[in-house]
Amino acid sequence: MLNALNKKYPFIDNLMTNVKLIIAISLGIFLFLLFFQPFQLRNPDFNNRLIILATFGAITMVLLSIFRIIIPSIFSKTFSEEKWTLKKEILIDFLFLSTNSVAFSFFARFVGRVPITFHIVIIIVIITLCAVAALVLVTEFHSLKKQLEDLSPSESEEEDETGLEEPAEIEFDSENKSEYFHLLTEQIIFIKSANNYIEVVYKSDDKVSKRLIRSTLKSTEDLLSKYPQMIRCHRSFIVNKNCIQKVRKGNDGLILKLYDYAPEIHVSRQYVLRVKEALKSN
Repeated sequence: MLNALNKKYPFIDNLMTNVKLIIAISLGIFLFLLFFQPFQLRNPDFNNRLIILATFGAITMVLLSIFRIIIPSIFSKTFSEEKWTLKKEILIDFLFLSTNSVAFSFFARFVGRVPITFHIVIIIVIITLCAVAALVLVTEFHSLKKQLEDLSPSESEEEDETGLEEPAEIEFDSENKSEYFHLLTEQIIFIKSANNYIEVVYKSDDKVSKRLIRSTLKSTEDLLSKYPQMIRCHRSFIVNKNCIQKVRKGNDGLILKLYDYAPEIHVSRQYVLRVKEALKSN
C-alpha cells in the first residue's frame, strides 16, 4: 500500500495554468462566502464586510501561490514531472489544507470577530477541501489533455514518415498494486514465469539485470498486447523480438538465441507460427 504512494503523479508546472487556476479558486471562495454567508461577521458596514470576505479569497491566493508557484520554482528538481509522486502531492495538499484552515480561523476570529466554534472550524475545513478538490480535478484534466496531445494524429503521421517511434515506457505492477516498476520496451530482453512471479530480464546502462514482480505471465501478456515486438514464444516466456540474435532448428523445434543472454530459449509448438510471423514483420 505504501509503495503505491510512490507512483508517478502529474504536476502542473505551467505558470499561466497555475495563475489562472489560483485566481479561479480564490474568486470562487470569495463568491461562495459572499452569497452563502457561512460566517456571521460582526461588522454592520457592508463595504467592510465585503473587504473582509475578499481577504479570505486573497489568503487562499497567497498560500496557493506559495505552494504551487514559489516553492516549486525554488525546488524545481523536486517538483519536476519525473520525480513528482502521489505521496508528495498528498503532502503538499495537506500542508495547504492545514495552513489555509489556520489562516482562515485566525482572520475570522481577530478581524471578522467570528466566534471560533466547532461548527465554524468544520465549515473552514470544508471550504479548503473544496479548493484542494478543484486542484486535483484540474490536475487530472491537465494530465488527460497532455496524454491526448501525445497521441495526436500529427505526431503519429510524423512517426510513420520517419519510420522511427519513441520508445514506449511500460509500467509493471504487482497483483496487489504494492509494487511498481518502469521500463522502456527497448530495455526488455525477455520475461519469464516464475511460479507466482514474473522475472523481467532487462538491460540498463549496458548491464543485464533481473527483477521479480508478483504477477502472472498471462496478465503480463495482456499488458504487452499493444507492443508487437513483445511476443509469447513459450508457456513460460515472452521475448523481445528485437533482442533475438539467431533462430535455429533443434530436435524439439525452434530455438532462440538472444543478445546479451547466453542461455537459449525454446519455442513451444503452439507458438511457432506466431514467432515466425513476428520475425517476418521485423
